[in-house]
Amino acid sequence: MISGIGGRTPGAEFTIGGSVNAALLALTKALADRAVVDGIRVNTINPGDIRTDRLARRVKAAAERYGVDLAEAERRMIAEDRVVRFGEPADIAGLVSFVAGPRGGFLHGSIIDMDGGKTKTT
Repeated sequence: MISGIGGRTPGAEFTIGGSVNAALLALTKALADRAVVDGIRVNTINPGDIRTDRLARRVKAAAERYGVDLAEAERRMIAEDRVVRFGEPADIAGLVSFVAGPRGGFLHGSIIDMDGGKTKTT
């Protein structure tokens, strides 16, 4: 499954989405427990800020709020979140390929944060 880091690090700006993501994390563990007897692996990936249209809108809003260009707004957002960079869709696709493929065969009931270090929970 694909969820999101809002399930681990809730915030006021993402109240409903974070709640849904938290439910998906619990569902991952419950389904993994049931599915193991049938040989079905269940895992969830939690993306952070990925370069999508949604993130582009957030960067644009930040640029307007700060009175800076888009590149500077992105730099500030990355610095504020203390992450290495924003993710690319290919980053998530690569992880999905690994988790779903034979090399990820030992992953079961796993919740994997792929967020550049934004999630600070354990």
